[in-house]
Amino acid sequence: MLSFIFSTAMAQDGYDPMSYSSLSQLFSSQQYLGSANSAIMPSVAMENGYASFIDNPAGMSLIKGSYLNLGYMSNRSEFNQIFRGNELLSDSKDDIFNNIGVVYKVPTRVGSLVIGGGIHTNSLYNRALGSSAFNNQSTITDVFKGESSDYRNIAFETYAIDYIDQAQTQLESILRIGFDNGFPGTYQQSELTQNGRSREFAFFMGTEFKQNLHIGFSLGINEASHNISRNILEEDLDNFYDGDFIEQDENGENGTDINSIQLTDELDSDILGIEARIGAIYQIGQFLNLGASWSLPSKMEITEEYSSMITTNFDNLLDFFDSFEGEFTYAVTRPSKYSLGLAVNQLRGFDLSIAIDFISHNKTNIDLTYDQKSLDFDEVVFLRDQEKIITQSIGQRYRPVMNTRIGAQYRFKNGTEIRAGSSLLPSKSVQINETRRLYSGGIGIPLSRDFFLDITTQYIEWNDRSILYEYQDVLSSVSIQESISESNNLINVLIGIKIKI
Repeated sequence: MLSFIFSTAMAQDGYDPMSYSSLSQLFSSQQYLGSANSAIMPSVAMENGYASFIDNPAGMSLIKGSYLNLGYMSNRSEFNQIFRGNELLSDSKDDIFNNIGVVYKVPTRVGSLVIGGGIHTNSLYNRALGSSAFNNQSTITDVFKGESSDYRNIAFETYAIDYIDQAQTQLESILRIGFDNGFPGTYQQSELTQNGRSREFAFFMGTEFKQNLHIGFSLGINEASHNISRNILEEDLDNFYDGDFIEQDENGENGTDINSIQLTDELDSDILGIEARIGAIYQIGQFLNLGASWSLPSKMEITEEYSSMITTNFDNLLDFFDSFEGEFTYAVTRPSKYSLGLAVNQLRGFDLSIAIDFISHNKTNIDLTYDQKSLDFDEVVFLRDQEKIITQSIGQRYRPVMNTRIGAQYRFKNGTEIRAGSSLLPSKSVQINETRRLYSGGIGIPLSRDFFLDITTQYIEWNDRSILYEYQDVLSSVSIQESISESNNLINVLIGIKIKI
């Protein structure tokens, strides 16, 4: 178990989707989903429906009446990928009920007191990557032969690697043995999928603590599941490998050579954590609000089950396969988020809201010895060393960011609302520019005195890069990466219904 966990942690690039530095960022990041109207309008300095407490729980004190909120979301993603000059288009989709909650305005003589709670979606893990190209530079089997590779033993048992010298001191890829003129290459296909979601069971309260000064807090349990699956297939479609890697028997039969090699990785994670937020809003005059909130650091317990299998197929249709599997528990602590906001509220039918969020992604912390009771002393010592390596990697690869969001709304006399918004989410990566731009628009329609319908569309675009695999060249000790370049876009459609109670 330790071999799999920590050769991955040490050897892989921070942008390998299966590395611990990447997973820690994925699990600690929250998307701007919320409810249908809060997904457009920042709620740090004003209230925008049920999910306003995610931005600032103090905003719930501004709600005028009690209601039940129901939300549905449809997600569509498109990923345009380039690997070794070949372009591949893939897509992914998901449909979920993303929130259900109750807001209750407690009767008061003066001021305001609002309480409530429910379930909402914090993040949606929905990704599909792939590649298809002829590769004459490297092979996945180059990863297997590394001394610290978690695949080394099962690769040897399946003939994916073998000794290159008679003294049996050096292992080499089966696809490189016997070629004096260099690696002839293979046809390489890959597929990587991620799916799952993070949801929060939350309670909140907002009150007018003093005249025009509103404060609030929220407390929730964050529960998430995440699956990542990776398949890499290499095939000898041109029959470059046409010898007898497996030698003939004494009858001169059964000599054969490689036809294909496939690596399959599965990683299933269950996440459990606590979410806590506090905030304040001060009303300056009739139209202007100032707001501030603090999302406290959140420690998440992560239990993962993993498995890997290598399958080799030879020209005589003979198959070999071997695998390993295990389970591991660790913890990730998400850094604080600080938010400041300004809102112009109900000025001749117009609302304007601006917010900035400060997040130090490089302060994300990982605790590999979280489950010490199941570890021996020498394992704990080893894990603490690995924590230092991963913490240093996170500190070097990620940086603090300031997200900027703005939204505007106009309310007609009949109660209909039209909204538009935009967000700039700078890249948290130091090495690549993965800046995300979010554009949103929507409408709110009063269906009757007691029913209100919200419809919102979000469009997000960004560029990215994923490391398919990485290994160290034996002769030069240079790290060699095979990466997929991405150009991605995503559309969320959120539908919400408010029912007065």
